[in-house]
Amino acid sequence: MANQELKVLLIEDNPGDAFLIKFYLGESTEPVFHVSHAETVKAALELLSENKFDIILSDMNLPDSFGMDTIKTVLGNYPGNLVIVLTGLSDEEVGLETVRYGAQDFLVKGKFDGKVLISTVMFAFERFKLNKKLDSVSKLLSEENSRLESIQRLLNVGYIEIDVATLKIFRTNFTLQFLGYEDSNKEIELEQGGIFVEDFENMKAFLLNMIQYETSGEYTYKRSDINKTFRIVFEKQNHKFCGIITRLD
Repeated sequence: MANQELKVLLIEDNPGDAFLIKFYLGESTEPVFHVSHAETVKAALELLSENKFDIILSDMNLPDSFGMDTIKTVLGNYPGNLVIVLTGLSDEEVGLETVRYGAQDFLVKGKFDGKVLISTVMFAFERFKLNKKLDSVSKLLSEENSRLESIQRLLNVGYIEIDVATLKIFRTNFTLQFLGYEDSNKEIELEQGGIFVEDFENMKAFLLNMIQYETSGEYTYKRSDINKTFRIVFEKQNHKFCGIITRLD
């Protein structure tokens, strides 16, 4: 299996610090780091405009940029990059501030060796990748929820899910409106599902039986407060029961 190869942009104007960092990264065989070096923010932005880097290691005090302006300029022009800040001993508080602004981590010059540098870089890299995946999943879920809400509105039906393990009921925003529970939480316990439901004990027994024997089914019930009748058709999907709700009057 080929070794992992990562492209690093080092932004550092001090020749000694730059040499040491490149030496440390060059000692690594897994992963293999390919380092490009810029001594100013201007030069770094030019490299970023032409190349895609996995990691950016950046000093904060450069000939054409100082302190927080450095991280703001880099991430402002090229957001979504993994940046690890290099600080001096007197800049640790500023280093923490850069993390709050968007850097993944910071290293204090003179306080790390090759092992610490590489472990910090790789930990930040793996965490950055995980966060990217989580963001992607969150976006997909949001898009799917939006589609589901649109379909419900078009068909004028409600949708609920019952988790088999926890017996929690999830209801979409449109479902809450459809059922007249607009001020309620989207997720509730099964025991809480009987608000204004006539003969809720029968309904609960039906749901528990359906879950126990993993069977599909349908149930018709009446809301006493608004005098409307609803039907729920259930089907088991993986570890949950999905229900489509229609209004009968």
